[in-house]
Amino acid sequence: MWVSNGSTIQMTEGDYGIKLPFSVSGTTLSAGDSIRFTFKDNANGTTILTKEYTTFTQNAADLELTEAESALFHVGAYVYNMDWFQDGNFMCNIIPLGVFKVVDKA
Repeated sequence: MWVSNGSTIQMTEGDYGIKLPFSVSGTTLSAGDSIRFTFKDNANGTTILTKEYTTFTQNAADLELTEAESALFHVGAYVYNMDWFQDGNFMCNIIPLGVFKVVDKA
């Protein structure tokens, strides 16, 4: 299960295939635009996963992990950023440093 509160995202360990909608405001995303999520073990650490989205409906898309991607994350706290690119060029950080928590299934 995904839970989102501001720039904090929480997931239960092992969950996958669940869609977490996200939207972008302040600009209109169109062809050539992409949103990239980069998940790291800490702010200056190693990249664990990068997810890029290029198809949007009403400036929105769904963050979703596959089973293999979910298996990369164990119980603990990670960080992520969300960046906007246009025609391959970096435009801005939408979320420069968010918290990604993975909680125990219990």
